[in-house]
Amino acid sequence: MKRQLTLATALVVLMVGADPGSAQNTVDLQAYAGRYPWDQVEGVSFLDNPAVKSAVAGALIDPDLRQMLLADTGSGNAISIPVIAVGDYLYMRAFEAASGGDVSWGLLVSRDGSDAVACFSGFGEGGAKTGGNAQSSVRSFWYADGDIFLTRRSTCPGNEDIQDEVQYRVLPALATLRGEPQYEWCFGVLNTGSGMAGSAITGDGACFIPADSDAQRLVTHTCGEGKICLVEALVSVDGDDGQKLIREVLSVNQAIEQAAPVGSYLEQAGSFADGIYANGKIGCDAANGAAHEQVSIHLSRKARPAVQLGERYCAVIDAAGDAPNPEGFQTTLQIRCGSSPDEDAALRGGAAGKADIVVLNVSSAREISLQDSSLLRCPIRQSSAPEWWLSEPPANVRAIQF
Repeated sequence: MKRQLTLATALVVLMVGADPGSAQNTVDLQAYAGRYPWDQVEGVSFLDNPAVKSAVAGALIDPDLRQMLLADTGSGNAISIPVIAVGDYLYMRAFEAASGGDVSWGLLVSRDGSDAVACFSGFGEGGAKTGGNAQSSVRSFWYADGDIFLTRRSTCPGNEDIQDEVQYRVLPALATLRGEPQYEWCFGVLNTGSGMAGSAITGDGACFIPADSDAQRLVTHTCGEGKICLVEALVSVDGDDGQKLIREVLSVNQAIEQAAPVGSYLEQAGSFADGIYANGKIGCDAANGAAHEQVSIHLSRKARPAVQLGERYCAVIDAAGDAPNPEGFQTTLQIRCGSSPDEDAALRGGAAGKADIVVLNVSSAREISLQDSSLLRCPIRQSSAPEWWLSEPPANVRAIQF
């Protein structure tokens, strides 16, 4: 029978701040990444490491939960998977075998052991069986600084989900708890409801705007209903559903305007695909300013189409594929790549570089894939966009003043 975890008995605070003068400032837990929680590094396991135990002991009040997090995980009474690195944090997850993973717990701890949050998931009301079927209502609760700062309608995330969960949910919600507005790019279509419904920017970078607020007035005036908007903002995160609420607008742009496909095939493809991109797993903020993390595409360029794949500059020689359209399409680009835009003429003439072929898939206004690598369209910053790209901005990009 699945253990019933309730708010009172299954959720715990695991957030501690190290004294600036403590020995924790010299700790680096990174060596535990890729190892099981009981594997030893220099004779000490992750679960027995003083920095980890200090964080748990300093924040856990309920001994049963301390038992579940540390002893059950380390004794083999629970199923555990290897610890993984998530940015500047390490994440450990385990679950009760009999629950099939529904009863689970996780510890997200900073590499220096100075900051940590805990997740516990289980069944609330609705977990009883009805008609032979388990009507489960699994929820997970994240704790920090003595409060629940985020709840989710799911179990504690597995290793395959934790990266996005931390980046888009956990850390923004934690910043809100601590009174630190989260910096965010909100991207999508602007929709405004009636009365007190407020507005929403719906899409991959979804955000909500309180009704009758200065933020709503600025966004709706600058971008417009039904338009694709890119809003630079400070947001807070609703702890119950993880919704991002815009509190202060820093900039607003009608960022992408799909041009009608006209001109050559490459010009038509460029009207949908031209832009600056980052690997979807890394995100725009991490790639900002790092040329090797960006992909710059300019197929409609009058000075001849080109793409920049990290630090590789590639002249686009030809392209063929599906007819470009808003629903998505695939095209194959014939390219010749060198190390610099200065080689453009030599690349096109075959005197420099190496010929290659890449497959481009355009799936939405914000996402494409290149050679099966998912890419995310990013705000265009003069400080990081290539000079050759900025010298003739594409028609489908309306804003570069970031």
